[in-house]
Amino acid sequence: MSEEKKEVSRRGFMKTAGAGIVGLAVGAGIGYGASQMAGPAAGPAPTVTVTKPGEMPFPFNLPRKGDTPAERAINAAKYVLDKHPEWKGTELVLACVGGYQVGFEAMKKRWESETGTKVTIATTPLPEFFDKLMVEAVTKTGAIDLVNIQPMHVSDLVEAGLLYQLDDVAMWIDILEHGRPYGYVYPLEYFIPRYRGKLYGFVQDGDVATLYYRKDWMSDPKEKEGFEKQYGYPLAPAKTIIEYRDQAAWFYRPNEKRYGFVEYRELTRNANKFYCYFNSKKWPNNYYFDDNMKPQLTTKEGIEAATIYVEMMKYGPPDLPSLLGIAPATYFAEGKAFESINFPSFANLIQDPKAASRNKWETAPVPGWYVDGPEGKKILNRRSVNLASWCLAVSNHSKKRDLACCLAAYMADPWVLLEGMLQPATWHDMSRYCHVGFAAPAQLRDRRGPLLSYFEENASVLTPMVTGLIAATEYNVTLSKNLHAAMVGTMDPVKALETTEKQWEEITNRVGRQKQIEAWKELKKWYPTTII
Repeated sequence: MSEEKKEVSRRGFMKTAGAGIVGLAVGAGIGYGASQMAGPAAGPAPTVTVTKPGEMPFPFNLPRKGDTPAERAINAAKYVLDKHPEWKGTELVLACVGGYQVGFEAMKKRWESETGTKVTIATTPLPEFFDKLMVEAVTKTGAIDLVNIQPMHVSDLVEAGLLYQLDDVAMWIDILEHGRPYGYVYPLEYFIPRYRGKLYGFVQDGDVATLYYRKDWMSDPKEKEGFEKQYGYPLAPAKTIIEYRDQAAWFYRPNEKRYGFVEYRELTRNANKFYCYFNSKKWPNNYYFDDNMKPQLTTKEGIEAATIYVEMMKYGPPDLPSLLGIAPATYFAEGKAFESINFPSFANLIQDPKAASRNKWETAPVPGWYVDGPEGKKILNRRSVNLASWCLAVSNHSKKRDLACCLAAYMADPWVLLEGMLQPATWHDMSRYCHVGFAAPAQLRDRRGPLLSYFEENASVLTPMVTGLIAATEYNVTLSKNLHAAMVGTMDPVKALETTEKQWEEITNRVGRQKQIEAWKELKKWYPTTII
């Protein structure tokens, strides 16, 4: 993760926030439904276009030449440019949050060299990003061609008409979407870029939650002896959230400027960490809603998860609720924190050659809870969470949409993605089988260390944030704000959950319960039913 810089592209994408459109701020209560904002206007019946003999609709008119997705995408782009000579030497604008520009700048070089077109990376701070995209969905300026978005953005942006469907592009150019050795690590290709079963982006980042800990502290004989004497069990990688809390308490030594844990707990997106405590609380999963979209936060299990989530604050740095960007990772990198449940990009910072933590840490499967299993027996239920993740989508309003589709396919190439992931401090993370485990290249192993060992295992029990629903961002941000209030002491955990449930019900009723029920049913298909 990294601090986002307020950069402005010369195409003016960032200026759209000042266009006078109000009511789009996610953090302000929102009060909109994307489908209401950008619904089709009434008008005459659509005309039917008859395809002439020999013609094929895009992308089936593209050549399929090349051994890799990058080669096929570049050859396709050259064909498109021959059909549109006015586009030669032009630029495509890719909008992303600060933190990804380093990776994209490295990834675009071959494309620019071989196609003769320029790629401009336009960045904006994360808290403002979604709102700016909604503005573009309404104003349809065409100032951006591609957008790098989170799963919780996809539903609203599709409903608002901003995103172009990419199923045919993925198939025709063949981005190696599924299966070993080069496909996406299951189920990333289903959680991240899809809405109602349709594909709207190519995965750039697999944010699978992972447990990090200082192996040198844990292996210290004095620490092991003292911990077991106090807690009654051996000091080892935490299997449960209770053990995770115990170890945070044991290593909390503020007088030495050492803290038990560090996580991203900022105002508008700490809910993703809460889900790591919540989702494993019941077998097979502790779901956010029942089948009628009634929130399930204030159950016994939900309250227990929220209580320990807030209790953990006692064992972290005092400024934890206000830390943004790379600041939480810095505590770990400087040797000031023992453990963390965190993003894969966390490893890029704590394994940096200048980091005090380099080669002194290890990863493990995320901790969970002992719960009643399918036969009534107690089982250890672990559930990782898709903490954010990002995918590269194409704007429906791009004036060079066909060319933008080719660029998106190019940037989905496993080896092009590798170039992005190797950049210092990038948010680009592993997403394909050839990026993790024994298949990982040596360079990536050096940059990400032991993270690669347990990536697949954590992905096998991956659960989503609230995604795939209209107003998904609003659901997540609402919960984050209430939990943040509990963390800073202005609301107790139970009140935070009760308040969230009431607000979630208001969102569901506003959007339309039946529509949300159908979307929720689709999302539940991809929840795990296995244990590790």
